[in-house]
Amino acid sequence: MIGIIQTIAERKIQQAIEEGALPDLSHWKDKPLPQDDNLARVAPDLRMAYRVLKNAGYIPEELVLHKEILHTRDLLAHAADEQEKLRHLRRISLLRTKMEACLGRNIHLSDESPYFTRVVEQLSKSAR
Repeated sequence: MIGIIQTIAERKIQQAIEEGALPDLSHWKDKPLPQDDNLARVAPDLRMAYRVLKNAGYIPEELVLHKEILHTRDLLAHAADEQEKLRHLRRISLLRTKMEACLGRNIHLSDESPYFTRVVEQLSKSAR
């Protein structure tokens, strides 16, 4: 079955080449695909899947969040007043937390965080 499908596919490709429907890619023969800098931080075993999804028009949530963090950093750099800067810093913190959660990493609250005390209080109440 696979042999038939492969033969049909090869015939279709050859026909498209002869008709000029496909570009000449002979200069890529025996050469690796160009590096995709967006996938540099993706685990090697997931890169092909991410590339397929990217080519299909899907953008992983963590990449969307990363781009939003970069955009918010740019807004922070150009912020006019302290309130606006604080709002952008909070947004960056939230986006980083979301990205960490998407990547399956543990979220660490430092004991200096305003949320740390509230989380400890809530957990203490539920333990009683």
